[in-house]
Amino acid sequence: MRSEDLSGKRVVVTGATGFLGGYVVDQLQRAGATVIAVADRSRIARRLEHPTRSIETLWFDRPDQLAQSVQSAKPDYVIHLHAAVTTNRSAAAVRSTLETNLLPSLDLMTACAEMQVKRLILIGSGEEFGPVTGPFDEDTAPDPASPYGASKAAVTAYARMFHRAFQLPVVVLRPSVVYGPFQAPRMLIPQVLQSLFEGKEVSVTEGRQTRDFIHVEDVARGVVHALVSEGVEGRSFNLASGEVVTVRDCLERIERITGRHGLIRYGALPYKTGEIFSYEPIAERTFSALNWRPAISLEEGLAKTWEALRDC
Repeated sequence: MRSEDLSGKRVVVTGATGFLGGYVVDQLQRAGATVIAVADRSRIARRLEHPTRSIETLWFDRPDQLAQSVQSAKPDYVIHLHAAVTTNRSAAAVRSTLETNLLPSLDLMTACAEMQVKRLILIGSGEEFGPVTGPFDEDTAPDPASPYGASKAAVTAYARMFHRAFQLPVVVLRPSVVYGPFQAPRMLIPQVLQSLFEGKEVSVTEGRQTRDFIHVEDVARGVVHALVSEGVEGRSFNLASGEVVTVRDCLERIERITGRHGLIRYGALPYKTGEIFSYEPIAERTFSALNWRPAISLEEGLAKTWEALRDC
């Protein structure tokens, strides 16, 4: 099946008003799909104006209402992007990630199985694997070291069970470190870019961590490829650029692209407790099964993100 075959199909996107959601909606609209956004009313719909055409939006007030909202849309396909992403590693985050990530996902899988949707896409996380040393692929055993990672690993495990027990056509995607225009400033790259744009100093660690940064447009394309590729149900895939760099290397590239030198204070912040130092996902399985490869290099993606910030 090709993305063109989505023409006229009803595709629900939960979290459509978020960072990744807006780009996924764009890709779907270009393919001719009828997109229905399902979004949390408590979150600012900062991306609703981004899609090329208007979309129907169904709002919910609590996470336990998400599945019901999706059901009311009578979708052919469902892309579940809604989640509470957190770096909180305290015990207090255990229950909140259970209530905002795992339980709504279980309700959604149940609803999608009952509706017999053509495909459900779930978004996992590299944090499912914990502090892996060196490259890892989809067969690496999960070993989460954070409440968020544990909630995502549990969702992936249930997705496999739903596929085997109830024949749910589900696919789990694990994007690496996503960046791009319109990202929340609490994340590293937009935080640094915003500070440099304003001519302010910004404190960071020494930056020895290795990361695979991937542009949000490439991730959105990967999501749509997963929606229409054949023979991928019940499987998980890493969405990665294949270009692993240190955080410092990434930030030094930002300095060169922006021409703003001397404002990044390397080593001014300590590493976080439980910091994952090595993050090197392998995506060869994805390249083959989804017929997808990233098209935007880190250098190009950082330049595009900087240009978008300056043009705002």
